[in-house]
Amino acid sequence: MMRSLFGFGKPEDSSLASPSAGEKASNDSAVSHVSAPAVAPIFDIAHDPTSPVHDTKPLSDDEKRVFDQIKADIPELIKNLPAVEPEAQKYVDMEVPLDIEGWLSDECIARYVRARKGVYEDTKRALRKTIEWRAATRPHALRPDAVEIESRTGKMYFNGFDKMARPIIYMYNHRQNTKDADSQIRWVVYTMEASIRHMRPGVEKVILAVDATHWSFSNSVSIGTARKFLDTLANHYPERLSHAIIFNPPKFFVAFYSLLSPFVDPATRAKVAFVNPDAPALEQPDANAEADADTPAPPAVPVAASNSPWIALEKHFERDQLEVDCYGNWRFQYSHEVFWEAVEAEFAQHKAGMLQSTAVASASSS
Repeated sequence: MMRSLFGFGKPEDSSLASPSAGEKASNDSAVSHVSAPAVAPIFDIAHDPTSPVHDTKPLSDDEKRVFDQIKADIPELIKNLPAVEPEAQKYVDMEVPLDIEGWLSDECIARYVRARKGVYEDTKRALRKTIEWRAATRPHALRPDAVEIESRTGKMYFNGFDKMARPIIYMYNHRQNTKDADSQIRWVVYTMEASIRHMRPGVEKVILAVDATHWSFSNSVSIGTARKFLDTLANHYPERLSHAIIFNPPKFFVAFYSLLSPFVDPATRAKVAFVNPDAPALEQPDANAEADADTPAPPAVPVAASNSPWIALEKHFERDQLEVDCYGNWRFQYSHEVFWEAVEAEFAQHKAGMLQSTAVASASSS
């Protein structure tokens, strides 16, 4: 069920348009034309040091001890890394430095400690697995041209930020245009890497905005493809998902989810929420939210039953900063030409930054 929502599925008739709801525009198609001036995507958010953001929980005392152990293990963790796989070389820019030590920040280690429940051996094993994966596949160096086919219809992309300054990844599954699972996974990875590059200090997670208007079982793909997608996120991007907000889900989807949810891990279940844009549900408390005296609280919203998956759109999003195709007020219309120009510019800037950082580090050590 969840696999087709998250950017996968068989290609459908791309001329479908989402039904209107309030100010929702008619741009919910494969974007073969644009009926309004194209708007560039938003990849950056201003950093206001007077309004710090913290979207993660502090480590417990036991987790801190494991964290310190892992820090001491870094020289061992980064030894004898594999070469880039021949297959991966087809898709990456080999001039982009690897810089595993830069990736292995304190925040990164803390995420793995949390994800592995503070178990030392599990944390160390998981980190080494990802370090080897990054060395062999170079996800941070994926070239835009190698993944462009997956972006042509605007089925999934990073654009803008939620109330907590988390990058928003939009998913419009009915705009599906490909069948190759490996190609789809590469686009997921590219999107995650780009989103992470633009997180402001204190932010470590993304939020998914999933338009389920046209969801159906006919969109399903193989269990193997779905598992690869979920495994990639769980193994190599742990603690990176804040919430998956599913807009306008069909009744049969909600009923099916209700049957399955008692068997889903509570931590995972808490990250999935539904929004009915025509009749917004009352908001429920967010167990994952961290209180911060310096961060303004969002506007008060009546509280619903704590076990309800239905929330008000305003819980996580400002309507004016949410795309109209996901029932917000921002009249953003996906234009591949405009979007891809921004993607290529962002990657060029990312590459230049990594090359400069590596040169500075090399000069300092010599």
